[in-house]
Formats: sequence, C-alpha cells, structure tokens
Amino acid sequence: MDVKKFYEEIGGSYQDALNIMMNDALIARMLTKFIAGDSVDKLFAAYEAKDYRSVFAASHALKGVAGNLALSPIFQLASKITEATRYDDGVNLDAEFAELKKTYELIKAKHQEHIA
Repeated sequence: MDVKKFYEEIGGSYQDALNIMMNDALIARMLTKFIAGDSVDKLFAAYEAKDYRSVFAASHALKGVAGNLALSPIFQLASKITEATRYDDGVNLDAEFAELKKTYELIKAKHQEHIA
C-alpha cells in the first residue's frame, strides 16, 4: 500500500488527507469506501436524466467527500458542477462530466494499483 504515491499520481493532496485522517490505514479505508460507493454513479444518472436538482445535490455531496479525502481533481470538478446547477436548470455540463469520468477512472485505476 502506497497512499502517498496514489495522491501524487492523481494530483491530490496527501498531506491534506493525512491532516484530516491522521494515518495511511484510515485514508486507504476511506478511499476504498469511496471507490465502492455510488456517489459518482448517482451524479451521472441525475445528469443523464436532466434532473438538475439531483445533480446539484449529488455534486454537492461528492464535493464534500472529495474535499475530506483531499481528492483535488474530483473536488474541483464537483465544485464547478455544484455552482453551475445551484440556480440554473438545463445548463450544459457535457465537458465537465467527460472530465469527471476520465478523472474518476484514473482514481479507480490508481487506487487498484497502489491501495487495493
């Protein structure tokens, strides 16, 4: 298990994660729960259904989880999606969702490589 290398390769902040969770074992356990969870799937499903209230809620929740895990690339995208859907229904976020998919796939692959 190499949590620090995982963060280096995904562009996250290992030090921020360590400050919040205090040790690599807890970080790894929480990352595994995040990967096994359905928060990203719910966000994609809401966007595909054009349910912008659910997009806002799911992206806001994802932003919180990503922030606590110091997954900076996911946090930044979730923040952008949250703000775009806070007051606006029907906004086109295809580029952001494509980037989110790519980023999430990288995080899953690096999790498998360094932590799982």
